Amino acid sequence: MTEYLAKLNQQYLAVGILVALIGGLVFTAVWPVWSANTSYQDRIDTVAAQLGRLRGNAVADEKLRPRLEQLRQSQLSDGHYLKSGTEAVAAAELQRMVKSIAGNNATALLSTQILPASAEEDFVRVALKVRIRGPLTGIVGSIHQIESYPTFLFLDNVSIRHSARRRTIMQGVSDQFDGEFDLIGYMPGQHPGQHPGQNNET
Repeated sequence: MTEYLAKLNQQYLAVGILVALIGGLVFTAVWPVWSANTSYQDRIDTVAAQLGRLRGNAVADEKLRPRLEQLRQSQLSDGHYLKSGTEAVAAAELQRMVKSIAGNNATALLSTQILPASAEEDFVRVALKVRIRGPLTGIVGSIHQIESYPTFLFLDNVSIRHSARRRTIMQGVSDQFDGEFDLIGYMPGQHPGQHPGQNNET
C-alpha cells in the first residue's frame, strides 16, 4: 500500500512538473504575442481616432470652401487692389498714382525705382522707392493722401529732410523738403513672375 501511494505521488509530481513546464512554455510563447497585439491594438485605436478627426475636418473644410472662395472673389473685386495683370504694369500703375498724388499736393516727383515683387499668400506685393520734393505741407499731404487712397497703398521706410541745396537757397526757396519712402500695393495672384520689372527712373 505504501509503495502504491509513493508511486502515485511520484506520478502526480511528474504530471505537475509536466503541467508546469507546458504552462511555462505556453506563457513564454503566448505572452509576447499577446503583449504585442495589445500594443498594436492601442496604436490602431489611436490612429482610428486621428483618422476620424481628420475626416471630420475634411468634411468641415468642404462645407466652408465655397464660402471661402466667395469671400476671396469678393475681396479681389472690391476695387482695393491694383487692377494690372502683371508686375511691370502694376508698377506703372503705382507710378501714375504717386505722380498724380504728388501733383495734387504741389510736390515734384523726383524719381521712382521699381523694387522686386514678392508673393504674399493670394497676392503679389508690388513696390516702388519714391523720391518727392516740395513744401513740408505738400509732403505731409501726399503721405496722407496715399494712406487714405481708395486702392490699398502702404508706406515703409519714410524719410523727410530739409532740402538745403545752394541753388534753392539762391532762388529764395527755403521751405523745400525731400521725402523718400517705399510705396507698396497689392495685385491678385499666386506667384510673382520670373522677371519682375527692372529699375526705372522718371
